[in-house]
Amino acid sequence: MRLLSRAALAFAAILLVAAPLHAQTSFAISAGAAVPVGSTADAVDLGYNVTASVGFKPPLAPLGLRIDGMLNSFEGKSAGTYRIIAGTANVTLSGAGMPIPMGYLIAGLGMYNTDVSGLPINPESSTDLGFNLGAGLNFPLTGFSTFVEARFHFVSGEGDDLKFIPITFGMRF
Repeated sequence: MRLLSRAALAFAAILLVAAPLHAQTSFAISAGAAVPVGSTADAVDLGYNVTASVGFKPPLAPLGLRIDGMLNSFEGKSAGTYRIIAGTANVTLSGAGMPIPMGYLIAGLGMYNTDVSGLPINPESSTDLGFNLGAGLNFPLTGFSTFVEARFHFVSGEGDDLKFIPITFGMRF
């Protein structure tokens, strides 16, 4: 009987501890300015960014995973519209180890599809590998949180490399 009581107590403890340890899932939307950098700034003007994200993070762990889908659009300085659609897989670092308690770091890899329209001769679109890294601040509210984030994106292409920094404000649910 004692063994059965201990087994039941151990099972109850596992259930009580394991339930809060599952990954928390969050959904986010954000928008803001997309700032071209380096040689990209020579070809295009300031643009905009719209992003939708899904994140997974265990409550007590500092590392999380976030998948982003984003649209960036820039007007060409001479002509045309540059559109970049991207999907990225990112790792986030947040928590007590951060210098700012509400802050987080983010870095990841992704595929970036670039298309230029409105030119007399339309070049073909291209899909290239790229990476991003950045930082953000969370502002928790009741039922959801808001955040501000800036990330440097580098896309290696056949021609010039693309470099831009979206600075976005968003809501996380």
